[in-house]
Amino acid sequence: MEQKIILRPSAASRWIACPASVKLSVGIPEQLSGEAAQIGTAIHALAELCFKSGSNPQDYVGKAVEGITMTQTNAEYAQLHLDEIKRVHDELGHVRVEQYVTIVDTDEVKLGGTADVVGLGSGKLIVSDLKTGKGWVDADSPQLKIYALGAIRSAAKNGIPPPGQIELRIVQPHHGDVRSHSMTYSELFDWYQNTLRPAIVQATVDDAQPNPSDGACQYCPAKVVCPAQRKGFEVLAAKPDLRTLDKEQIQAVMVSLSVEQIADLLERAPVVEKFIDAVRDHAVQRIRNGESIHGWQMVPKRATRKWTNEDAALQALTDAGIDKSKLVLTEMVTPAVAEKLLGKDKKSMVDDLTTKESSGLTLGRAVEIAQ
Repeated sequence: MEQKIILRPSAASRWIACPASVKLSVGIPEQLSGEAAQIGTAIHALAELCFKSGSNPQDYVGKAVEGITMTQTNAEYAQLHLDEIKRVHDELGHVRVEQYVTIVDTDEVKLGGTADVVGLGSGKLIVSDLKTGKGWVDADSPQLKIYALGAIRSAAKNGIPPPGQIELRIVQPHHGDVRSHSMTYSELFDWYQNTLRPAIVQATVDDAQPNPSDGACQYCPAKVVCPAQRKGFEVLAAKPDLRTLDKEQIQAVMVSLSVEQIADLLERAPVVEKFIDAVRDHAVQRIRNGESIHGWQMVPKRATRKWTNEDAALQALTDAGIDKSKLVLTEMVTPAVAEKLLGKDKKSMVDDLTTKESSGLTLGRAVEIAQ
């Protein structure tokens, strides 16, 4: 019996763009959650805890939540999420926090996930999601649309008709605002019929063709086995085995290339680089899962020295005759840091105080100038 396909809303941008990636990913070990993801989970949990208990996120600074010791910044992010939960509650009179919703659940495929905040009332649905990462997330995202569909499906089971208005919101502290996207139920249903449903169907078929793109491939776990990704690598693999060549022999290979071959290799380079990066990531995951890869193991990163005790070191070095002004250096913060300190209303003044200077030249794609 074939393994049931599990589709995650958080990865919807990838599998909608490339449904073939779903079956290609089956059997590939899951990436372990990094520290940033674990902190994000803890911030979500803290906001939910404070909403239910009436407590304040600041009260948890220095305390462990979901195994993560809360910092001042963590508490501030949790407060932003808590404020959003309360806004939705005040606007609609009803809110659900961390609501699991299901869109499709058959013998072949399941699509469901946990929405951070769901509010439904007075003919309106609000779905809100906290993003603690730095990468920009658009409120008009497939993930939030899927949550909206799931919330409507859940409400329908209780005899509640679809809402006329839907508002999707992203709370992202790194970008300092709450972004929203509004749509009608008709528009959401059209998206389901024309975009989501076909992608779900394609994700279950065996002959779906990979559709590589920067957006689809960036976080795809199937990069190491994807035939479309391997194409560029196989072109290079057909060349002499570079592992057997010394520096002079490699240089001779480079000199022998025509300008057309160089252009072709440069065109393929991004795909090959991404493939190699994916192989490294995959190898790390396999080793962490207990597998052995011949000739490779996890080794400590290059160590950098740091003072065991800065105050003691400063005293010892000044006692040794070094002037304190040479040991303690200060420099002005970067323009980016200054913008954060100024806040959204005043940060534009930094533009008048800065200039952009390139550090040099690098290889890039030529731009054709129209005659």
